[in-house]
Amino acid sequence: MTGRVEGKVAFITGAARGQGRSHAVRLAQEGADIIAIDVCRKIEDTTATPATPEDLAETADMVKALDRRVVTAEVDVRDYDALKAAVDGGVEQLGRLDIVVANAGIGTPGAMLEEMDEPRWEQMMDINLTGVWKSVKAAVPHVKAGGRGGSPPGPGAGRSARAARSTPARTRSTRSRASCARSGRSPPSACRSRPSSASPTTS
Repeated sequence: MTGRVEGKVAFITGAARGQGRSHAVRLAQEGADIIAIDVCRKIEDTTATPATPEDLAETADMVKALDRRVVTAEVDVRDYDALKAAVDGGVEQLGRLDIVVANAGIGTPGAMLEEMDEPRWEQMMDINLTGVWKSVKAAVPHVKAGGRGGSPPGPGAGRSARAARSTPARTRSTRSRASCARSGRSPPSACRSRPSSASPTTS
């Protein structure tokens, strides 16, 4: 049976492990080739264990095992020039771009909004919100150039706000990520982009 995104190409940020890896594998199962990026190093002033180059390579191996093509790069979503180079290079190798999954982000475990200092807030927004904008900005010209429409989901576009009780700061940035995706839509005549969850689409 033909997959729901057979022959399409998906660009996924934060793809080395976890949710990003699951998006890559699921989309590959449905027939998509993958451009997978991750920072693969510790983000300054965070406590989370970072993804590694080996994690990203494992994601690539999982995609290849499904007989799909994959292009990887180690990129920080705060670096627009590096993002653009990764997307441009991936499209050059894979021939097109149809799907954008702006998944990369950081958490602020246990940090209530009123307790956060300004540098921590700004770092979170630089990655979780501005990083989404930069990722979509780098990718959308290729989606539009294909003339086939596409789908740029930001994680949280279909997510409830139930996490607000425990991590309100992260929840606010997640809501903003979804709003960023919505406000970035091109007119339907130019590109039938729409915010959504990261489920495969038939656009």
